[in-house]
Amino acid sequence: MRSILSLLLVLLLTVPSGAQNSLSLEECRQLALENNRSLQGAAHGLEAATLQAGSARKHFFPKIFAEGGYMRRTRQYQLFDGDIFLPVIPWEGINQETGQFNPAVLADPQLAPDILVINPETGQPFVDADGNPLFQQYAWLPEEEGKIGAKNNYQIGMVLEQPVYMGGRIRSSHRMALAGERIARENKRLTGAEVIAKTDARFWQVVSMKEQLELTRTWLEMLDHFVADLERLLEEGMVTQNQLLEAQVKRNEVRLKEMQASNGLRLSKMALAQITGLPLQDEFTVDPDFSPLSRAGELEEVVSLAMEQRPEIHMLKETTGIHLEKENIARSRMLPSVGLAGGYTYMNPNPYSGFSREFGGDWHVGVSVRIPIYHFGEKRTQLARSRVETKRSELALAEAQEKIELEVTQSLYNYEEAAARTEFAEMSLDQATENLRLTRDLFDEGRAATREVLEAQALWQDAYQALISAKNQQRVAYTELLKASGELAGSKK
Repeated sequence: MRSILSLLLVLLLTVPSGAQNSLSLEECRQLALENNRSLQGAAHGLEAATLQAGSARKHFFPKIFAEGGYMRRTRQYQLFDGDIFLPVIPWEGINQETGQFNPAVLADPQLAPDILVINPETGQPFVDADGNPLFQQYAWLPEEEGKIGAKNNYQIGMVLEQPVYMGGRIRSSHRMALAGERIARENKRLTGAEVIAKTDARFWQVVSMKEQLELTRTWLEMLDHFVADLERLLEEGMVTQNQLLEAQVKRNEVRLKEMQASNGLRLSKMALAQITGLPLQDEFTVDPDFSPLSRAGELEEVVSLAMEQRPEIHMLKETTGIHLEKENIARSRMLPSVGLAGGYTYMNPNPYSGFSREFGGDWHVGVSVRIPIYHFGEKRTQLARSRVETKRSELALAEAQEKIELEVTQSLYNYEEAAARTEFAEMSLDQATENLRLTRDLFDEGRAATREVLEAQALWQDAYQALISAKNQQRVAYTELLKASGELAGSKK
């Protein structure tokens, strides 16, 4: 008969792994970070935010455009609304210094008859219906010759625009884009922490199910030996058939528990394989290396660490900064804006050559100044709204800090309670093991009944099951504490 102490050594054995891969917790974390779709999406979000920040930076520099157009007209421009007659002024009627018409010549008795039509009776110039004097000669500009333009009109050119002063709007937009990039980076850290927390939970579930399977198999082996002993004692007439049946029934119950534990281990491995990106049917073992902390640190230290490292805090701070920049942008819309522009334009018909059917062009430069004067309070309303959004984000930050402090406190207490529960479970297992040894010794001496041995084995199993559960809770609580303190997300870069 094998002694009870030799049977307990089975607990130290692991399930045979053969050629299976053995994965550590850190390896599972790395696989999960490499294959998780949510984290890949967060990485793409960071890439997009980085590109957006780069795009916002480009607004500080000039922009060059190539522009062109075509217009089809059905009518030409008409410069005259009728025939035009222009008076002809002789050379003597032109002021030689200014090059302008000298009205004094109309009163000169020698020159006036050569310029104006004089009434011989009165000696005064003839006038038209509007009271204008009539000249001796006129230049005729027919209405038909006043038509310009063409049906087909083309325009091409290059334009350069450079903002000079926009009230700080470009600078604020750039800072907002940089803050958006930092938010995306913190979101990636947050997603990574959540992935690691889920991976840890599934990893320790595999470890727990593996330990439960080992426990069940050890219990089953104990029952096999106990049933064999009872069968021998039944042949010797020292126990009854009912006692043997009672042990056999208990063994059948444990066989069912073994099947359930085996299925549970298989399912927990599939869950771990799913989050790490391994094939669901892949065979592997896990390395249950875990060094629990006796104390997780003082509460104030953990809370301070969380405020420094939690991605949520950094994201909310950046969000508050974005709202402050939105205030600046709303304020900038109430200030003047100045810009430079220049370029070269080709046009056909050519306005620089009598609208001939050819391309002609010219350089142009300019400065534009835009000063908002009155918009019925629209700009002030937008500024007031931005200020309200800033206050809302500040309140959200303060609320998040309070919730995180509460979460850290709860996580710390949960871990300490789990550590204490593990310690108590180990003491209970020692007591249950000693009780099982004493009961079995009494049974061997004929001073204990079969039911008492089975009850002692059940108590031992319950104590060991409680220890497995306590260790699993402590491991998960430790991961939750790391997540709450921000250490699971890694250092902030």
